[in-house]
Amino acid sequence: MNLKKVLRYSLTLAVVIIAIYFFYLQFRNNAALIGEYDFSIKPCYIFISIILGSIALLSGPLVWRTYVNNYLREKLNLSESYALYCTSTMFKYIPGKLWTYAAQIMLMSSKKISKLTIIYINMVSFICLAFVSAMFASFYYLFYVRISTLEISILTFVLLIVLDFVFIICNESIINILIIPINHLFKVKIKPLKTKKMIFVYTQMFYFFSYILLGGAMYFLAGGLNIKMPLNSMIAIMATISVSALAGYIAFFSMGGLGVREGAMFFMLKQFSGIEAALILPVVTRLLLTVVELFMVIVALIIGLRYGYYPGLADIRESVAIEKTKTGVNL
Repeated sequence: MNLKKVLRYSLTLAVVIIAIYFFYLQFRNNAALIGEYDFSIKPCYIFISIILGSIALLSGPLVWRTYVNNYLREKLNLSESYALYCTSTMFKYIPGKLWTYAAQIMLMSSKKISKLTIIYINMVSFICLAFVSAMFASFYYLFYVRISTLEISILTFVLLIVLDFVFIICNESIINILIIPINHLFKVKIKPLKTKKMIFVYTQMFYFFSYILLGGAMYFLAGGLNIKMPLNSMIAIMATISVSALAGYIAFFSMGGLGVREGAMFFMLKQFSGIEAALILPVVTRLLLTVVELFMVIVALIIGLRYGYYPGLADIRESVAIEKTKTGVNL
C-alpha cells in the first residue's frame, strides 16, 4: 500500500473517530436535558419520512441519466440508468469518491463512453448541486436569519442567481477554466463537452425538488421521534440538508461523508432547534439514509442482473475464466 492510500485511510478513520467522540461528548454533557426528553415513536410519520427520502434520492439516477444520454447513441432507459447508477453509489463508502467514478466507468465500458466523459459528467453535476445548495443556504441566512440588511441580502441573492445563469449560458468556457487544476491534480486531460443548456436547468430542478422532499422527510422524521418543530422551520431544515450534503460531498476522504455531514447538521440544527434535535436527528437521519440506500442498491443489483445491465462485469468474469484455463493448460 502506497503512502497516499495510507494517508487517505488514516484521515478517514480519524474523521470517523473524531465525529463519534464529538457526539459522545455532546450526549454526555447534555445527558440531563436528553433524559427529560419524552421519547415516543410515531411509525406513520417515520414511514412518510422514508417515502419522501426515497423519492428524493431518485434525483441521482435521473440527473445522471440525463447527462449520459446526451453523449450516447443508444440511450439508457430508466431501469438501466437506475441499476448502473445505484450500483456505483455503494462504492462511496470506500474512502475516496474516485471508487464511485471507477465503478461507473467499468459499468459503462460496453456503452463506448470514455472515462473522461464520466468524470466530466460527475463534475458538472456537482457544480449544479453546489449552486442549488448555495441558494438554499443563502436564502436561509439572508432572509431567515438576516445576517445583513434587506437591500444587501436581495443584491447578494440576485448576484448568485445571475452567476448561476452565466454558468448555464457559458458553461463550456467556465468549465474549461475549472478543469485546469483537476487535470493537474489527477494527471488527466478532461475537455469541456458540448452539453445542451437545458440539461443544466433540468439538473438544478431535480436537485431543487430533491431538497424540498428531503426537507419534508426530515420534518416528518422529527415528528416521528416526537421532536417538536414548527412548520416555518422548513426553510432552515432545507438549508441544513443543503449545507451538510455539500460538506459531505467535498469531504472526499470520508466514507459517504460520514461524520462530516452529521457534524454540519448538528451545528445548523443547533441554531434553530433544541439540543435534543441537534443530537438525535443527524444520527437517525444517517441510519435511515443508509438503510434506504442499501435497499436501493439491492433493488439495482436485482434489476441489473435480471436484465443483463452489467456487461462490463461479464467481460471481467470471462477474462478471468480464460486466464484460469490458460494457466491450467500451461500446468
